[in-house]
Amino acid sequence: MSVVCLDQSPWRLYTARRHQVASKRARFKCHYLKKINKTRCISDAADATRPETSLSSATNERPVTTLGIRSQCRHNEQDTLRIFVRYGACVLAAALPLFGDVTVTYADGAVATNNAALELQQAYDKYSCKYDELDGGAAAEAFGFPQLRRKLLDQARGDVLEVAVGTGLNLPYYRWANAVASTPSQQQDLTSIPTAPSPSSESPLTGFRGPVAGGGGSGVASLTTVDLSPGMLRQARTRVAETPALADLPISFSQADVAALPFPDSSFDSVVDTFSLCVFPDPQAALNEMARVVRPAAEGGRVLLLEHCRSDNPLLAAYQDVTAVPVAALGKGCVWNQDVEAMASVAGLKVVGGERAAAGTVQLIVAVKQ
Repeated sequence: MSVVCLDQSPWRLYTARRHQVASKRARFKCHYLKKINKTRCISDAADATRPETSLSSATNERPVTTLGIRSQCRHNEQDTLRIFVRYGACVLAAALPLFGDVTVTYADGAVATNNAALELQQAYDKYSCKYDELDGGAAAEAFGFPQLRRKLLDQARGDVLEVAVGTGLNLPYYRWANAVASTPSQQQDLTSIPTAPSPSSESPLTGFRGPVAGGGGSGVASLTTVDLSPGMLRQARTRVAETPALADLPISFSQADVAALPFPDSSFDSVVDTFSLCVFPDPQAALNEMARVVRPAAEGGRVLLLEHCRSDNPLLAAYQDVTAVPVAALGKGCVWNQDVEAMASVAGLKVVGGERAAAGTVQLIVAVKQ
């Protein structure tokens, strides 16, 4: 018996010592992990009092603690969500140009067909209060722009659409069917401005080849106006309300993008645009839409344009080409060296009348559907 006791006593001491060391190691490890989790803010009170174990793999059967792992995962998910919320909008805004054209809806239900159109709308909202000083002031008078507007708009007949109406600078110059002239100056000038001539006659207007006369009678029956900028439309409505001669006329205002006009094909006898093609983000798309909604030439339909254009003087045209970028930067985005006649031809329009002014840099055009 004594021999057995002597043999077993060291073994028992060894086994007890081994379990004691293992227990101390386990307590130290648990304490250390709790401290780390607390320092990193990845453990909550519930998880701190609920240690769990799991087997690491089939090849390593030693128990591995999972204390705080689930709380750390939740913490990481919250961090990811905060980062997404904080930077997601910025990343999306930066990525939008990569996807090309997008559709953006804003006030009054109007739709901009791309980001450039939306930027144009916002810019002209800012210009709206002072726009008349920019395009209808002393400089415009010096270049004879009011007279050019009057010549062009005398050609308008029947149901008329004016795109990019702006603040309504053109409104006093329309000649209405069965109505007196809108302003005393127009009433005086109408005695010297003829109606559209027949195809066989030449218009007395200097350098103006008149279009065929036709549909829509001898004046404007109704006027539909559109503009991308709500600010501009407010100014135009105010002009009509404050002008007694215009207040009772059939004039309507709508917010719309000229590159996507909300009208059926062949809806209007006349479509008018003045000094706007140069600032449209896509002037060709705008002309395509004008050609779409105007009635055929056989029914008297016509597109009336007064636009900045590339001069027919080669030296001045070269100067326009060189300065086009800085002029656009300083002039509300106006590209002043466009070939308007060429764009009209691409849109399916045939130029049947027109004249140039301001050393050939401004062009009055009357066109019909080919």
